[in-house]
Amino acid sequence: LTRSLLFSLHDHQIELSIPTLVPSIITGITSAVTQFKSIPKNREAVFDVSIAGPFVGLAASIAAVVVGSQLTLVSDPATLPALPLDILRQSTLGGGIIDSVLGGGALSVPEGALGSQAISGMTIPLHPVAVAGFISLMVNALALLPVGSTDGGRIAVSLFGRPAKAGIGTLFLLALFLVGIQGSDLFLFYFAFVAAFQSGNDIPARNEVSEVGFSRVLVATSAYVVGLLALIPFQ
Repeated sequence: LTRSLLFSLHDHQIELSIPTLVPSIITGITSAVTQFKSIPKNREAVFDVSIAGPFVGLAASIAAVVVGSQLTLVSDPATLPALPLDILRQSTLGGGIIDSVLGGGALSVPEGALGSQAISGMTIPLHPVAVAGFISLMVNALALLPVGSTDGGRIAVSLFGRPAKAGIGTLFLLALFLVGIQGSDLFLFYFAFVAAFQSGNDIPARNEVSEVGFSRVLVATSAYVVGLLALIPFQ
């Protein structure tokens, strides 16, 4: 499915603007803002262009977390950068991989410490490859959320149509804000990013009536499952 998807990108010939990188005080980079400079042929063309980045990014991020965690085992902890434990526990997928490879309940929290000030000072030394992979995993997972004119928003338009995506996007944007004000700086910052830079609509495709094929629905479902696991807190 992925192979046919990547090959189809050459057929669409959609011209995109030069990506504008938006920095983040939390992950280093929030996302890259792009715009369509040519009109997509149909919803499948929009889907293929939009899913390619997050899909490949998630796969590469997972590989980096696995390899980086293994490199951590053979490195001197004193020479490694460290990530706060509460950040690593924000991802079931990323945190689960690190916890599994390092072993010994590396991301476990003492009973009664969860949600307290004690956990905020705990850090875990990790190889730079694992750090980069974990951050990239979170960034790519956020990019899949069906909000604004992000890759996730474009994917939602191609899957559900423009009117349905408007409702779905509003609900997800509201959820980002509510979760953010309850303590998630990551979600609150992403809400602000979408509201400030990606709240508009892309130019419509020439054909927005024809639906995407079943194989693309499977690709989207796989990406959504991985993205959801990446954003659900580690338990």
